[in-house]
Amino acid sequence: MMKVKQHLGQKLVPCRANVALITEAEKELSAFLLAVTEVHGPQCAAVAAMHWMQAFENICLPSLASKECFRRVIVAAVISVCHYVVRATIRAEEINCRQFSLQ
Repeated sequence: MMKVKQHLGQKLVPCRANVALITEAEKELSAFLLAVTEVHGPQCAAVAAMHWMQAFENICLPSLASKECFRRVIVAAVISVCHYVVRATIRAEEINCRQFSLQ
């Protein structure tokens, strides 16, 4: 039995529209994670999945999604992944600089 989810004062009840939303979301998330994995690797893809899901909950669930909604989710998740990659790169460079200066 599917659970009813409370979101921002609205109930997301099991129905055909919600099943279609979840099916479409799975396809979109899968394509996004495949692309992130190919470019940045599986560790970054795990982080990207969290960002995608947060964006999906914030953007799509209140309005019960459309193609435009998924585009906004992708943009929000890509921005988050870019920030993650930049921070990871800076940390790696700082570690390399410290190691170089200690030698």
